[in-house]
Amino acid sequence: MDVTMAVTKENLMRFLQEELTVKEADLAPDAPLFSSGLIDSFSLVSLLSFLETEGGFMIDPVDVNLENFDTIERILAYAAGQSAALGQEAAAS
Repeated sequence: MDVTMAVTKENLMRFLQEELTVKEADLAPDAPLFSSGLIDSFSLVSLLSFLETEGGFMIDPVDVNLENFDTIERILAYAAGQSAALGQEAAAS
C-alpha cells in the first residue's frame, strides 16, 4: 500500500465542489450534507469511490450511514479511522 494515500480536508472539499457541485459556502465542517439534501444517494456512490481511491481502503457497506458520512468532519474521522486500521494491519504483518 502506498503510505502517501490519504483523505485530506482539502481534497475532500475540492471533490465535493468540483465533482458533486456543492457550493463552497455550504461546506462548513459540521454542515449536514445528506440530511440537508446537499448530496443525494446517487452522489454517495461517487463519494465512496473517491474515499476508497484516495484513502486506499475499502468501505464496509454497514459503515455507510449518517453517523459516518453526514458531515465533512464525520467523513474525515471515518477515513482517518480506516487509515489507522490499515496502518495497524500493515505493522502486524
